[in-house]
Amino acid sequence: MNNRELRIVSIAVLVAAAVTWAAATSDYSPLKPQQDRPVLRFLARVAKLGLWVMAVADPPPAQQHYVVHARVDADGHRVLNHGHGW
Repeated sequence: MNNRELRIVSIAVLVAAAVTWAAATSDYSPLKPQQDRPVLRFLARVAKLGLWVMAVADPPPAQQHYVVHARVDADGHRVLNHGHGW
């Protein structure tokens, strides 16, 4: 990705974030939750907390590398012989 494409993508992400934030915080927005809905506010807080926990709790597992015994046929495709032992 070159610098111009990166700049365009960055600007698009910032504009989308600004529009979403404005739509969610506006007094006339249908996206803004009402103050008299405590169950939905509780569920939203639990969901946000869950996203934060998933993002920072544990690192991803290490990649495991497996050795696969395969031969190459006449066309150059790999062919596995599952009946042959390791």
